[in-house]
Amino acid sequence: MNKYNSLKNLKVLLVSTNFFRSDEVRTPYGVSCLVNAFRQGKNNGTIETLTYDLNGHFSENLGKFCIDYGKTAVSIAKKVIENGCDIAAFSVFAWSDELFKKTMAILGSCQKRPIIVMGGPMVCGGLETLKKEYPFADFFIESYGEKVFENLGEYLSRAEKSGNPLIKDLPVFEKLTSPYLSGLIPMTEGMTVRMELRRGCLFNCSFCRHRNPEQKVFCVGCMETHRQELMLFKVAKVRKINVLDPYFNDGRVGFKGISLEFLKFVKKLKIMADVSLQIRPEMLTDEYFDIAETMPNIIFEIGVQSLDNNVTAVINRGGDNRIVIEKLKEVAKRGIRTEITLIYGLPYQTAESFGNDINLLKIFGFSKITAFPLQIYRGTEMFDEYHGFGLKVKPNDLGILEVCDNPAHDIEEMRKIACLLSEYPKAAAA
Repeated sequence: MNKYNSLKNLKVLLVSTNFFRSDEVRTPYGVSCLVNAFRQGKNNGTIETLTYDLNGHFSENLGKFCIDYGKTAVSIAKKVIENGCDIAAFSVFAWSDELFKKTMAILGSCQKRPIIVMGGPMVCGGLETLKKEYPFADFFIESYGEKVFENLGEYLSRAEKSGNPLIKDLPVFEKLTSPYLSGLIPMTEGMTVRMELRRGCLFNCSFCRHRNPEQKVFCVGCMETHRQELMLFKVAKVRKINVLDPYFNDGRVGFKGISLEFLKFVKKLKIMADVSLQIRPEMLTDEYFDIAETMPNIIFEIGVQSLDNNVTAVINRGGDNRIVIEKLKEVAKRGIRTEITLIYGLPYQTAESFGNDINLLKIFGFSKITAFPLQIYRGTEMFDEYHGFGLKVKPNDLGILEVCDNPAHDIEEMRKIACLLSEYPKAAAA
């Protein structure tokens, strides 16, 4: 008999990290979706979560994260062992990669150890790469995980029989149950919540870590589900709703109207909480503008990254920013609350072009602008290409590769410009 079938009552521990904020639930939204699927599926057994707070390692005095990975891994491994779980499932992102590699190694050396299942964005690059990077993991979930977690024991059994530890199966997204509506995530007044309209993205930005192995976009839930979630948030008096939509605001055949319909729902239901929407400006329509400008609680979250045509062309973001610039002007003209992010250290970018982008955005009237150094993630095109652009990288304080030098050798000047951005809103207000 297969060992997974012999476990009549699976005991699963889902291990993750989070940057814990006081107004958000401790368990990440994505982890809650997996727990929800497990409990509503065909499993015999229990599932618990262990979420480690990385913000506990942030030093206010030094302004950075200071993590003793060895010591922290020992602490997490000890908690996993004390839990007595049959399966330890790790949700691995770039910022938890080094920590969880060490944790898995400790668990893997235990005489009586749990089955180690790994999921998350770091499951990429093929089985050979995964076995090399994570030798102590027993199984890898390459796809979105809800369907696998609905019947976890059966999927592990099949994978073992086939000799292929790489598991991939997609859920029926429209049938997924909201962890809010199921009561898994408790509502409290003043909290910040996350909800999602879609998963996947058909854009091909070379630096993006939101890998999309299916090369498709999936609608998550339906408008009735979103309406019920919004009503629940309204009654609970949540403070902010962050809408996750990596496909941004529609734009292509088959998906037109989803984001617009959601925006109309927010207005019709008279939602008072701030609602942050991920926006790709060149895809905005006049109808979208007309509704958004009447809603002071709407926030456009726009990742501009760069307005330099040479830069955006080489990172597969388009080589002509005229439409982007015109749409940004319109956003500012309409007075829609906007948060803009830029990246510095990109190929072909210089301190001069970076400064020009910021000055242009200031001229338009944007005051909330932030900039981050280019980070290089395994599994992205940029990971394979950055050497050819003359970029040099080093791990940052979370272990993520970050550009530290470029051919123009002005990365430090860019860093200084980025640091000054935090002072700009105060100066503008004065």
